[in-house]
Amino acid sequence: MITTARGLLSLPLALLAGLSTAADVSRHYSHSDARYVHHIDLYDIDNRKITAESTRPYSPLNTCGRCHDYETIAHGWHFNAFLPESEAGRRGEPWIWTDPRTATQLPLSYRPWDHTYDPQQVGLSRWQMAHHFGGRVPGITLPAAEQAEAEDEQAEDGQQAEQEDSAGDAETEPPVDRWKFSGDLQVDCMICHAVSGAYDFNQRREQIEDENFAWAPTAGLRLGSIDGSVSRIKDDADPEDESVQEKMPTVQYDARRFGPDGTVFMDLVRKPSNNACYQCHSTRTVGDDGIEQRWIHDQDVHLRAGMQCVDCHRNGIDHHIVRGFEGEENPSGQAVSTLSCQGCHLGDEPADADELVAFDVRAGRMGAPLPLHRGLPPIHFEKLSCTACHGGPAPRGEALRVMTSLAHGLGAAEHRSGKELPAILAPIYTKLDDGKIHPHKGMWPAFWGHVQDGRVQPLNPETVHSLTRRSLRVRKDFVQEILQPKPKSSKLKELLGEERAKLDEQEWTEEEAAKVAAHVETEGLAEFEEKVAGALETLEEELDLEQAVYVASGIIYARSEDEEDALQQLSLEDPQATEVATWPMAHNVRPAGWSLGAKGCVECHRDDGLVFASTITADGPLRGDDQPIAMADLQGIDADQRLAWNQLFGGRSSFKYVVGGSLGILLAILLIGLGALAAGRSSHPSTSQTA
Repeated sequence: MITTARGLLSLPLALLAGLSTAADVSRHYSHSDARYVHHIDLYDIDNRKITAESTRPYSPLNTCGRCHDYETIAHGWHFNAFLPESEAGRRGEPWIWTDPRTATQLPLSYRPWDHTYDPQQVGLSRWQMAHHFGGRVPGITLPAAEQAEAEDEQAEDGQQAEQEDSAGDAETEPPVDRWKFSGDLQVDCMICHAVSGAYDFNQRREQIEDENFAWAPTAGLRLGSIDGSVSRIKDDADPEDESVQEKMPTVQYDARRFGPDGTVFMDLVRKPSNNACYQCHSTRTVGDDGIEQRWIHDQDVHLRAGMQCVDCHRNGIDHHIVRGFEGEENPSGQAVSTLSCQGCHLGDEPADADELVAFDVRAGRMGAPLPLHRGLPPIHFEKLSCTACHGGPAPRGEALRVMTSLAHGLGAAEHRSGKELPAILAPIYTKLDDGKIHPHKGMWPAFWGHVQDGRVQPLNPETVHSLTRRSLRVRKDFVQEILQPKPKSSKLKELLGEERAKLDEQEWTEEEAAKVAAHVETEGLAEFEEKVAGALETLEEELDLEQAVYVASGIIYARSEDEEDALQQLSLEDPQATEVATWPMAHNVRPAGWSLGAKGCVECHRDDGLVFASTITADGPLRGDDQPIAMADLQGIDADQRLAWNQLFGGRSSFKYVVGGSLGILLAILLIGLGALAAGRSSHPSTSQTA
């Protein structure tokens, strides 16, 4: 039997808490810049020593936690997202629950970030979140056992009251909780600290997909092979039952990994390699022709200079990673101002004199050059972040789709077209709370929900899929099967003629392709209306909802009140559901020659200056109203004021020539006058000289 997640937190953490109380006494430190060689014993999830004959997975908590403060580490930025007491911090990329079968792309976060939904409010349990996103998280720390139990009791009480009152809430089943089978998804130290190339990230992800959470670290390090899958065990099975225990996964360890003394060599590094960071922090740009090839793009300018991600994104034992934005306050209390763009390159004033003791505030950390910014008025530093000019993909006329590791599973070997959900757009130039313009990534939510108190409350995505399978009749992809139905051969013959219809679509003329595309769009919209209306009716009946809706690209669809199998658009003031959800971006950082403004003032201060005039259009499983939104509108800039400002800058060069020419003429007149005056004096000798 696998110890439950709560058991993992209450039993081993209690042991570690005892170790932590005397951490400075019991723990040993090398205090050397040299790597410490780790020939260590492995321990399983029940804290028993592992041998080559063992069949239980190794536990990072019980293995690494013997020498390192696991409890402190487990509350770091990468691991504490499930903890309600964690600091929200500046918003980042949310978890985006994506289901192509129901055309869902729903931004989720336990942190109270704008335009995101709390998974608990959507009816998603922590276990479901861990299963869905665990492959892109290096570990998950759960709330204390008593708090988790209290939340479960509250959820059960709410469901009972809901069933009694038939209030129409979406949550009609108890939250999915399979920790007793899967085990805990512990903080896996070796994801970041294994030497580059030693950790198999895809093996870990496959184990998490099979619900083998406790076995994932063992698979990632290739310590042995895993036989069995928790996903095959039914929810109502008794983990104490012998037949169930026989179905639990087992490990066959590689005996070659064990030394004569029973220890295993863990080849690790203190500073994680860039390769470890790329697993969750890669971004690819998608152009008109699909995913843009890597060779046409340059790397981040810092990486090209030989730097590592962790040179700037540092942390102590608490693992509160420095995120590197201006004004950041690290939970450790350590001053980190010079690890931001401005602090590193320009220097920063300390908040108080004590900061000088720990962190010098002078510019030039790690050899950073001092940017001169010749001719750049200081007001730019008040209105723009450094990344507005230097960060992210170079802006074009319209924001492009991008793919990220967290949202699109980059790193797994599979075919991608670039059109996969979620539809994320970048760069989006809008403001943060500091009042400065930053480049952002963003996406419009798309989800199934119901109207409650004048707002849209999302429904549990798994419940929606389960209930709408018959009404939607989608096997794999909502967009391809409903919105882009493949024309029947008879229809192609009608549109193109019998001979042309036999050709491959790549051989069609532009006119023929447009004709087929128009037909597909018409059929797709008709299919969308009929099937979505049917699915909404199913949700209303099965979940006893007053009004079910589908939200996509800023539009709220509901069943028509006048026509069967038809939809209507609702007008609700619900920015969380209908507006773009954005989060700031920085990388890849472009060099000075590729920064905005490098070509002069009018690169931005003109009518088509991209930082203000480039646009975004609502996108997702289906397009919105196709009304492009200018960046200046997102920034709250008055259009007339910007036009007047641009006109001033448009004539600035000519004005310089006029002023320069005028000064030249005045100087010439002055010189001529001085020359004439001098000549006049020389032709009229003084009186004394004449006498």
